[in-house]
Amino acid sequence: MIKNYLKSYLILFTSLLILTILFTIINYFFIPNSNIFKIIIPIISIFISSIILGKNSKEKAYLEGIKFASIYLIIITIIKLILKQEFNPQVFIIMLSILLTSIIGSMLGINLKKR
Repeated sequence: MIKNYLKSYLILFTSLLILTILFTIINYFFIPNSNIFKIIIPIISIFISSIILGKNSKEKAYLEGIKFASIYLIIITIIKLILKQEFNPQVFIIMLSILLTSIIGSMLGINLKKR
């Protein structure tokens, strides 16, 4: 089970890095001052890695999605506390959307496995 989580987190951080580079290039050449990428990049990455985690789950994928997103959000919260960034309502809405995306992705992944 831990192997599945490590594989999913490896995919998560790899996709975060790749999407950040890709959207940075797009932002540099086409769309100036777009802050929407700060929200889109983690959501896409969590969704992809949650689908893979769901495919490797045996049952109750929504719980796997909750655990996966909770660990990720704890890591992000610790980093925000270390860097002394402020928490505002927008941050909590983003965290909630990441949690919901992870649940939906893992449920989708377990259903894709059955086919």
